Amino acid sequence: MEFVQHRAADATSQEVSPTIWDRLRGRAWSRAGAVAAVVSTGPTRRVLTISTRLLILAFGSALIASSVAVTLWTELGPGPLDVFIGAIRNITGIPLTFAVWTTVGAIIAVAWLLGRRPGLGTLLSPFIIGPVLQSAFSVLDRFDAPDAMIVRIALQLVAIVGIGIGAGALIVSGLGAGSGELFAGATSDKVGKPESSVRFVIEMSWIGIGVALGGPAGLGSVMVAVLVGPAVARGHTWVDALAARSIKGVVNTHEAIIARELQASGRR
Repeated sequence: MEFVQHRAADATSQEVSPTIWDRLRGRAWSRAGAVAAVVSTGPTRRVLTISTRLLILAFGSALIASSVAVTLWTELGPGPLDVFIGAIRNITGIPLTFAVWTTVGAIIAVAWLLGRRPGLGTLLSPFIIGPVLQSAFSVLDRFDAPDAMIVRIALQLVAIVGIGIGAGALIVSGLGAGSGELFAGATSDKVGKPESSVRFVIEMSWIGIGVALGGPAGLGSVMVAVLVGPAVARGHTWVDALAARSIKGVVNTHEAIIARELQASGRR
């Protein structure tokens, strides 16, 4: 009798074990599918999106800082706002990082008073740009700028494109416009003029005030003032298209995981 019971128990174990294994395997697939579904539509996706936005913000800020460092290194003249920041440095003697933080902070505060509230990215970006700009310029300053004017102009153009892509990345991140865009938008709202026109006037004003205060300026400063608007527009288009393709790829991957889970479930 005991032998029969043991044989029956063994038989039951052999029948149950595969069932348990299938359930465990099915449960694993279900978790994979659940994770994919949550990432596609639920809170995890929102967390992923925030992480991605922060990465885009960091990339854009670092690219802007590195590009501005190039404009300082070519000695053709930095961008309009950087002419003003240079004047502040000459007057106060403070380090470049703190000059950036002080100036940008004041611009953000004025834009906020004019009705444009800064976003998280607007506040975080200067803390990335300041140190990266200081570090990048320190590295470049170890080398002499090219003697050939055509090479300097080419480097200035590359730097302007870099500033445009970086600013475009800040816009795509959706965490808040850059301080320049925020201030130009706020001023545009107040005066009732197109933002593009208002921004050009502001950029030229930075150059005028900066030069009057002893800041560095030159052909490169005018180049930035004239070309930075189109560069930002083009940079935004490029980064937005790249982000859209990346998001599409992630969604397609998640959908493939879900389809595989459903197919496996259908076999059981």
